[in-house]
Amino acid sequence: MSLGQTVKHIRKTKNIKLKHICGNTIDMGNYWRFEEGRISVSAETFYQIVNNLNVAFDEFAFYHNNNKPDKLEEWGHRMIEAFQSKDIEELKLITKKTKAEFKGTQQIKYQHLYYLAKIYLELINKSKIDPTWITELKQYLTECEEWGYYEVTLFNNILFCFSDLDTILVLYKRMNQSHLRSKRLHRIPNEEIIVAINIICLCIIDKAYSSAKEINQYIQAKVVGERSMFARTLLLWCDGLVSKIILNKDDGFKKIESSLEIMKTLNMHSSFNMFERWTNQLLYNQSLKKSELLF
Repeated sequence: MSLGQTVKHIRKTKNIKLKHICGNTIDMGNYWRFEEGRISVSAETFYQIVNNLNVAFDEFAFYHNNNKPDKLEEWGHRMIEAFQSKDIEELKLITKKTKAEFKGTQQIKYQHLYYLAKIYLELINKSKIDPTWITELKQYLTECEEWGYYEVTLFNNILFCFSDLDTILVLYKRMNQSHLRSKRLHRIPNEEIIVAINIICLCIIDKAYSSAKEINQYIQAKVVGERSMFARTLLLWCDGLVSKIILNKDDGFKKIESSLEIMKTLNMHSSFNMFERWTNQLLYNQSLKKSELLF
């Protein structure tokens, strides 16, 4: 479908009157021609149309892609699942698709996903990772001044590739100071909390306890609504971990147990298994590999 056809489809399924789409600023004749695919409109007008349709841009993209998820999102989820299940063939397929997509579009996000899939593939095969893949991903984040959801997710996915904890902490600070991250762009801050927990675990592994404590204080102060059950459960687990390991408080283990019990009760099997494993490895000095900090 053209953009105009997608707009028409949404307008009709929502039964929104034409006057409420055009308002007092969009010429109705031009709007009709846009719907029919006969003309294009300015970016400003298109933004206003989408806003008047009462849909977010990610929702509009879902409609425009014939109710199919975004390729990057779909392949990203498949890549993580393939890595966790050690599905080599699936990872090989993703590398082929992302490489071809980047070649055809030159969109850097597909090149990034290609690098990530190759890194995960080599980790499973216990083969040498091409440093170029890691260098280009790091360079993108280092040179990026304004971080959105994409950069936060990318950062989380390559944390284990950083050998220098100081660099991770500098980038984490940049993430939090970014104008885009300072706004309430996302109602549920799952990704930000996941990144923080991963970094706290890395700090504990490296015995950088003051940094772990500081980051935990920062995320515990975040305003997380009651409906954000997953985020609140992760915060409870993290606070318990820091309380037990760094502050040596008895209530720390109770918080950890409570968070794990919530995951178990809600049948969050993968999360429960992962955090139970992390708990055992971090509390009882068992080996926790940086590459395990992925979810």
